[in-house]
Amino acid sequence: MGNKIFKLIAVLFFLVLIGCDQNPFDKLYDPTGDGALGGGWGDWKIYDDQLNTRGGVMLCPSDEHQTFAEVTGNPHSGERCIKYSWDGTKLWDKEKNEPADWTAAVLIVAPTWREYGQEKDLRLGDYTKITFWVRGKLSRNGEIRFEGPGDYKKGKCDFKKLDQLPGDWREYKIDFTGKTDLSRAKEFFKIVFDGGGGTVYVDDITYK
Repeated sequence: MGNKIFKLIAVLFFLVLIGCDQNPFDKLYDPTGDGALGGGWGDWKIYDDQLNTRGGVMLCPSDEHQTFAEVTGNPHSGERCIKYSWDGTKLWDKEKNEPADWTAAVLIVAPTWREYGQEKDLRLGDYTKITFWVRGKLSRNGEIRFEGPGDYKKGKCDFKKLDQLPGDWREYKIDFTGKTDLSRAKEFFKIVFDGGGGTVYVDDITYK
């Protein structure tokens, strides 16, 4: 009788575990879920040899004339880093129905651009900034912006703008000054070429 009760309890415990919406161990590598890593828990590297967000990458305004890849040549740390390039060709902005002189690679919450509306509440991490390492080269008259979550055009996004890129790895940061709404983030990090193309390498993107 005792063995039957023990087996029944074990089965019920197993069913409770598999019936949960989220595996309790998921939070160890998905800091954007319940119990987010951050604040007192520590920093969260959203890119460190791999994308650690469970989300995907979206290229805007289209995926033509630009490339986004992981490469192994001279990363800042580990074995790989992000390489993002645009050849400067103007692309068609379908939303505005006009040519665009910018491109963007966006690390989004959703797994693909088709589910872009998915959101995450990042306030649980008590994050105050994003740090990242970059190197590369911009074309003439080109600029590059690195953005946190939010809408840059509406002034609701914290960002770092550069008119040139360092040839060797250099660390930059985006401070959260109050513009960024972390409660309904659709993207974690954006790389935006504006006015001209170039090639940028990015590594060790960290929420702190």
